[in-house]
Amino acid sequence: MLSFSLPRITGVRHVRAHTLWLQFNDGLEGEIDLASQFDDLAGPVLAPLRDERLFSRVRIDAGALAWPNGADWAPEALHGLLAATKGDHRRANDADLWGERRQRTGMPEISRFYGIIITMYYVYHARPHFHARFGEHSISMEIDGDGLSGSFPPHRLPLLFAWRDEHRKELRSNWERLRQSQPPIAIAPLE
Repeated sequence: MLSFSLPRITGVRHVRAHTLWLQFNDGLEGEIDLASQFDDLAGPVLAPLRDERLFSRVRIDAGALAWPNGADWAPEALHGLLAATKGDHRRANDADLWGERRQRTGMPEISRFYGIIITMYYVYHARPHFHARFGEHSISMEIDGDGLSGSFPPHRLPLLFAWRDEHRKELRSNWERLRQSQPPIAIAPLE
């Protein structure tokens, strides 16, 4: 099994307005005010989080924050933001790639098959990649390269490679759409 320590949110509590108390699987915890992050949020899924009532309905879904309208927030980005407020220099997976605030939030789902959930978001200076979750496992996979990071069950990894190889063109297209701040398009599951 491939192994890499990815930050996962293990606890969340709405404190006030756009401030949350977060706890991560590596022990990092504390309050974080996300109001300043909303300058860059746009689109039908993320923009509604400006509403404090909706924002307060936060929950944990597979180690990430999620809301009833389908919005979610990548734990790697939140880990980096919280660590920075504490003067903590622990780095999350791809932590050096999170310089563009507008690209750190949200992770739209683009496909789902055999219990594997595929998500993608654009990260400035990163090689084109996507994320896959299966149960408690999570992995980041390059679209055109061999780069992998995370942990994933060996019996599911061949399915992921087959799906990626079958849909490279659509994955590249989605990467470009996200780069231009457009929503990604759903990709057919592996059959």
